[in-house]
Amino acid sequence: MTTIALESGYIRAEQADHVLNITIARADKRNALTGVMYEDLSRAVDHAQASDDVRVVCIKSEGDMFCAGNDIADFADRDPAASQAGDVGPALTFVQKLSACDKATVIAVQGQATGIGTTMLLHTDLVIAADDARFFTAFIDLALVPEAGSSLLMPARLGTQNANRLLLAGDVVEADEALRMGLVAYVVPRDELATTTDSLTARLAAKSSAAVAASKQLIRQGIDAARVSQQIQAEAAVFGERLASDEVKTIMNKFLKRK
Repeated sequence: MTTIALESGYIRAEQADHVLNITIARADKRNALTGVMYEDLSRAVDHAQASDDVRVVCIKSEGDMFCAGNDIADFADRDPAASQAGDVGPALTFVQKLSACDKATVIAVQGQATGIGTTMLLHTDLVIAADDARFFTAFIDLALVPEAGSSLLMPARLGTQNANRLLLAGDVVEADEALRMGLVAYVVPRDELATTTDSLTARLAAKSSAAVAASKQLIRQGIDAARVSQQIQAEAAVFGERLASDEVKTIMNKFLKRK
């Protein structure tokens, strides 16, 4: 087993049997992600991309909730001018690396997936959801806009009305409905999530790594990966503008005071 040295203390990356298991381990904070955690996630994906011994990347988390999205306190400290200047920041850098990874990628979701906890799923190959999984983007309720290319990818994959439920209405989508929409590939009982995920990653690891990489490159061409990257940049610029607005600052301050 290979263990990768990471810095945040909340991300684990352990390699065994050609699978790199990346675990978000901040359950006491609902697995909310900070900038340093995103950097660790990027390091782990970089390791997988560079290693001939890794054939599958699997992202999972500890506790009852997959991911609460960005840590609001950490997020509020970010300079909004950076996004307006074209710096997509550590979160979207991670998403882009995940999307560009030539290894098979799997994400296992239990409980709620909020914000980037939902939009990162658009950049992975296969998503397994527990039957208690719930998906919520939250951007509109923070007076923000979509990110991670979701304003392009969600309408294309889920249909405009389903995308607008998540991105405009702020609906919470349950696991079975997410399966019907095409946001996830499989739904399994919660107590079977770990074993089903392990079975799927083992099955993927047994396939030709060269064929998987070539197939993924063709799929990216089909969905126009360059267009997705442009949309991520465009979203980041508008996101930065909204983040600097008094409306968003007021909402975030109220949220932080409640915490």
